[in-house]
Amino acid sequence: LDNGVKASGSPIPSFLHYVPTRETPPTFNRTNKFTRGFQNLIDSYGIASYREVNPALYTIITFPFLFAVMFGDVGHGLIMTIFAAIIVIFEKKLSKQRSDNEIWNIFFGGRYIILLMGIFSIYTGLIYNDMFSKSLNIFGSRWKNVYDNKTLAGKKFFDLDPAAAYTQEPYPFGLDPAWQFAANNIIFLNSFKMKMSIIFGVIHMAFGVTMSVVNFNYLKKREMIYLQYIPQILFLLLLFWYLCILMFMKWISYSALSQDPAYGTSCAPSVLIIFINMMLMKATEAKEPCLSFMYPGQEALQKTFLAFAFLCIPVMLFGKPVYKMLADRKRKKYQQGVESGDTTEVAEHEGE
Repeated sequence: LDNGVKASGSPIPSFLHYVPTRETPPTFNRTNKFTRGFQNLIDSYGIASYREVNPALYTIITFPFLFAVMFGDVGHGLIMTIFAAIIVIFEKKLSKQRSDNEIWNIFFGGRYIILLMGIFSIYTGLIYNDMFSKSLNIFGSRWKNVYDNKTLAGKKFFDLDPAAAYTQEPYPFGLDPAWQFAANNIIFLNSFKMKMSIIFGVIHMAFGVTMSVVNFNYLKKREMIYLQYIPQILFLLLLFWYLCILMFMKWISYSALSQDPAYGTSCAPSVLIIFINMMLMKATEAKEPCLSFMYPGQEALQKTFLAFAFLCIPVMLFGKPVYKMLADRKRKKYQQGVESGDTTEVAEHEGE
């Protein structure tokens, strides 16, 4: 206030009155030109309560990355990066123009968000080996042709057996360009991206739920750790984290080079069907030589996980309300005891 008075040249001195109140103070999050766009993005969904953890700092990385997981193209990501970089480089000149164009103001306000989205999209595009819907054969495909010219001239499509046509060495970075020409390209990519999205989504949700522990510990609400956080994270891990583990087990256990036909590629189970049958508590139907379960004791373990997950539901729904109800009863009982004690003490003084 003093600096404002001096800057304005006002002869009237400033003054400040403290007003006692029990109301929760408003939330203030200090931002700069880089973090302002991310903070506005978070505030559009909801503003954190006073002294709670501000999720905007983590959103600086998670939001552009999750966008790039969906967008994932080197060419389009490069266009976004160049567009945002031009705005960032000339931001001082552009900010002085004071444009009334709403669309332009949205782009200018989110220039750093667009820049990071473009950079992350280039990275995920390299992982997907996708540039304007075309693959880049940088390191050379790890798949090879095992047919002679006479055989190739007679058919349009051929099956490549991974045991013979694959060198058993992974492509150094990203997806092998041979999948660009595969007839089952869409099926393979959709399955791969769906599984990857589930894994990232579960990690993201677990991180978001875990952030509540910091709030509960700082705000002295440690009982909420047991009534809210632990049942939530257990429910998430026992069901969806287990689903992610099944995906990794499928990728590792089943191979075209497996000596056991039960763990060959033809017997690789559908993780989605396994998870649905887990919820229905029944075994997956399998034909010889395939197995109904991926590992010994899977049925018993899944039923145990399911039982503990369902036990977490009533704790999540009724734990906090019941605790508050008991706390209110205890508080009222204590207040009644204090009031009755004061009345007795006053009556004794009057008798004297």
